[in-house]
Amino acid sequence: MRMTIIDPRSIGGIRPARWGVSEGTSIACGLCPHRCLISEGRLGRCRARGVLNGKLVTFNYGRICAQIIDQIEKKPIYHFRPGSKILSIGTFGCNLDCDCCQNAALASSGPEGRSEPMTSPEEVVSFAVQKGVQGIAFTFNEPVVWSEFILDVARMAEGRGLYIMMNSNGYVEEEPLEELLTAVSVFKVDVKGFTDRFYRQSCGGTLAPVLRTCRMIKDKGKHLELAYLIIPGLNDSKDEMDGFFRWAAELGKEVPVHLYRFMPAHRLSHLEPTGMGAMRDAKAMARSHGLRFVYLSGMVEGDEHQTFCPRCGALVISRAAKEVSEKIVYEGNRLSKFCPSYSDIDDRTIEGLCASCGEIIYKNP
Repeated sequence: MRMTIIDPRSIGGIRPARWGVSEGTSIACGLCPHRCLISEGRLGRCRARGVLNGKLVTFNYGRICAQIIDQIEKKPIYHFRPGSKILSIGTFGCNLDCDCCQNAALASSGPEGRSEPMTSPEEVVSFAVQKGVQGIAFTFNEPVVWSEFILDVARMAEGRGLYIMMNSNGYVEEEPLEELLTAVSVFKVDVKGFTDRFYRQSCGGTLAPVLRTCRMIKDKGKHLELAYLIIPGLNDSKDEMDGFFRWAAELGKEVPVHLYRFMPAHRLSHLEPTGMGAMRDAKAMARSHGLRFVYLSGMVEGDEHQTFCPRCGALVISRAAKEVSEKIVYEGNRLSKFCPSYSDIDDRTIEGLCASCGEIIYKNP
């Protein structure tokens, strides 16, 4: 695969990157399963990491391209500290190339010509504390390619009582993930489809590393929620959906699953949106596998974003949804179209337990 040539004279804020191994005159990046072999003056597939002067470097350290303060439900995360506020930040680059990408303006972007000032981890944490949020979310683009910055911010945030969240595609190697798991408390992982064919043809990756990531997150006792974008004709066959739900149930029936309705975007702008009948059928299939918390996310109508007790049926977390009131814009492009904002979150549980029957709804530290 041809790697993009970079001109270091047009780029500032270059920092050493981790997980690189020299192989002859090139360096193999061990951050994600692509394991790009990068030669001097070129970028890896993620467009955020490259080689200069014989060293693996990162070009997006501290480069915040988009930020907003919102509720954790916007990610969406429904079962970790409901109603808490987070500082959401994102940079450029992604290690997948999804045909359905909603944030391609950031994900497909590289380092050259960037005008964002470099923000230090201390500045990020101080700003979060000043704004009175409870956590910091790394989102908008793929945060895995921002791992060095995430780890440094997390170290600063721990002493200030802030939790760290990642909204990720889960495409990461084991060693870097192990380190991220020491610093990140909350993960939302987007499972793009449930066949290698879909991942290779529509995302430029493979499925197995994503499933491994989810298992490692779960095994480490970190909070995990899953998302699946249902794309008509591409990843919505009965067998594929059934396979995903069966695997999710084996991972943990208590793990929340968010089903997204596909809306035309990027290289799939010619497709029709997912029909509501198909969305409800998918939810019913998920429930048939025993999954306890299944949501049709990104909707403001109906009860699809409410949490009901799986034992007694009581409404345990009420989310009053509304249209997105604050747009996040990057270079004229609106980002993150999936999830609505919420005007009010009413957590009716007693420390995460159903007030009516005592069923566990969530466990938070």
